[in-house]
Order: sequence, then C-alpha cells, then structure tokens
Amino acid sequence: MFRKTALLFLIITSLASALPAEQLSEEEYISRLAYRREKLELVTKKRLIDEKRSYSYTDIDFTTYTWEAYTYTAGDITTQSLARAEAKEITEWYIYKGSLRELSDLEFLALVGDQSELARVKRIDEQKGRMRTIGNVSIGIGLAVMLGGAAFSAETPVISAGAFTTALGFIISALSLPPPHYIQPDYAQEKIDEYNLSLKKKLSLPLNFE
Repeated sequence: MFRKTALLFLIITSLASALPAEQLSEEEYISRLAYRREKLELVTKKRLIDEKRSYSYTDIDFTTYTWEAYTYTAGDITTQSLARAEAKEITEWYIYKGSLRELSDLEFLALVGDQSELARVKRIDEQKGRMRTIGNVSIGIGLAVMLGGAAFSAETPVISAGAFTTALGFIISALSLPPPHYIQPDYAQEKIDEYNLSLKKKLSLPLNFE
C-alpha cells in the first residue's frame, strides 16, 4: 500500500513539474514566430544593366512668307545624334520586414523611431514632389504655347519660348525624381541591428537567435 501511494505521488509530481516546462516551450515557440514576422533585414542584389549614353543636336528653322493678306510659315527641324551602350554591374539594396514586405525609407525610419532622420527625409521627399509638379506644369504650358503658336502662325520667338519652357520642364522633372534611397546602407544596417536586438529582448529570446 505504501509503495502504491509513493508511486502515485511520484507520478503526480512528475506531471506537475512537466506542465510549466511545456508551457514555457509553447511561449518560446510563439515568441519565435512573432520575431520572424517582425524582424528587419537588409538584402542586397546585384544585376547587370545596359547603360546608354546619347548626344543629340537639334536645329529648328522657321521661315515666314507674306504676300498681300496671306501669311505662310514653313519650318525645318534637323537632328543629329550619337548613342553608345555598355553593360554595367550595379548593387541594389532593400529593407524587408519579416523577409516578405519591402519597406520604404519613410516606413523604415518610422518603425525604428529615428524622428530627426524621418523629418529630414520627409522634407527632402516633399521638396522633390513640389519640383516635379512645377516641371509638369512647365511641360504643359510649353506644349500649349508651341502647338498654339504653330496653329495660329505665331512668330518664331513665341514658338521657341514654348519649346524652351517644355525642355526646362523635362529637366526639372528629371532632376527631381526620387532616388532609390535617401539613407545610406551602413546606417540602415546599424538601425536594423538595434531594432532586432530590442525585439529579441522584448520577446525574451536568446540574443543569438536568428
């Protein structure tokens, strides 16, 4: 009888001690899943591109003929161009959350909490957006002046002004295109390491867990 009681007590004690271990194991598994969903990583990719360079010269010549009440305008456009292409290897880098979703610089900075850098990047991005708007408006005005001037036989300076405004608009828009990144990769990697380390501590995971 004593042996049966002792054996029963031993079994109950073993089961009771196994329950916390099983619960901790489940919590650790859930923490690992959460870390894999939330962690950040920097991924680099190399690819070959065809770099093309072209040079062109355009000569626009308009001549207006007037006879009594009639006016006739004739134009001649001559373009000379030279183009060359060569293969070039470039390295691109991206920031991913959970190995699935790519983050923009603004999303990344908001996530890691660098408010000063976030404000700087946001300010530059908004400035470039305003300049692109100005460039697009210039293109529209320039095209309207050129087409209207040609349709109503306007003088050459008017049409030339339209062409200049259009070209200026294209230049402004091209120079204001957003770059792939406003931040440097070494800075991004440093912030990623800090963020992932903090996330491991929050989830009570080993610091060497990946």
